[in-house]
Amino acid sequence: MLYALPDHEVMESLLPGIGDRTLTLAEARQALQECPGLVPVAVDPNAGGWVYFADIGDTPLKEWKHIYTIERLAAEGRIEQSFSTELTILEDPLPEPGSVPLHGLIFHVSRCGSTLFSKALARSDRNLMITQGGPLQDGFWAALSSHWRYPPDPSPRNLTMLRNLVALMARRRRPEYERCFVKMISWNTVYLEFFRAAFPDTPALYIYRDPTEVIATILEETTAALRAKGSLQATVMSGLPEADTVDMAPEAYLAHCYAHYFDTVLGYEGDGLSLVNYSDLRMSEAFSRIVEQGFGLDVDAAELAQMQDQYRYYSKDDSNRTPYRGEPEGLETRLDALQRARVRAIVGSRLESLDRSSRNLFPA
Repeated sequence: MLYALPDHEVMESLLPGIGDRTLTLAEARQALQECPGLVPVAVDPNAGGWVYFADIGDTPLKEWKHIYTIERLAAEGRIEQSFSTELTILEDPLPEPGSVPLHGLIFHVSRCGSTLFSKALARSDRNLMITQGGPLQDGFWAALSSHWRYPPDPSPRNLTMLRNLVALMARRRRPEYERCFVKMISWNTVYLEFFRAAFPDTPALYIYRDPTEVIATILEETTAALRAKGSLQATVMSGLPEADTVDMAPEAYLAHCYAHYFDTVLGYEGDGLSLVNYSDLRMSEAFSRIVEQGFGLDVDAAELAQMQDQYRYYSKDDSNRTPYRGEPEGLETRLDALQRARVRAIVGSRLESLDRSSRNLFPA
């Protein structure tokens, strides 16, 4: 699956030659100034780091992942310009016409309703919803950490580059855009402190779910975390030495990853972070409280109804033709008793701590 691969490799397959079409920093700055549809689509962490840009015009980002919009446009032959340039382009001031103001950051545990929530936000034409944008997944963090050898340093330079990367992804490509929301890939939760340092005034939301249910669905598909198993990146995701993850059972490895994410969230001491359990998020009537209390939005009844309409449909069908029929009963029983016990032993009481946290919008 596209989302389980490094973002720059995906772009090299969707837009052949993008990594070879290199522009100097001066040429790239000129191109960005002339074409507001040029946005970052990947970061190649190799050879000092490179940012891949593609012209997506004024296409709204309505697909359930950012990368699927790029895939569709590439298949339709609608990306006329793409190139790469040095990572240091992210140290530059943002070119005109500027970016859409950032109103919310969304972190999550995976398979927890974050796609539903993001697509509901995207229903409003006023909202620019960037859902797991490729440049924020692997490459940027690999470049800042020398391929996972050490934690990325939240230095003024690196924080500026993250702010500019988000701002370039949120370029004002449509006049009706008033606010931008960015949803990360699940494992980016380990960089919560880094994001909050870069965007201290932007509200953040963490969406979570019982890991037994999450893992039961993931083992039937795949996830980027499993692809990293046995590598240095696995240490970043799980908090374990890479060697310990090589032969670890998938459900145990994933449980360690989710325990690490939960610990990161529970250990965060700053302001501006709210929590919501999938069991609450999945109820459409909860949506208004989440956007109002979590993100401080004041939306009228018409816009709220427009966004809540997404709850009627299966969120991973971008045609909105598949009605949502609810979750299957006994999802966790897709894991056997030993697997369930192993997951619960690793995750421990963290789930209950999240439910009872004062940050929770629906505290137990």
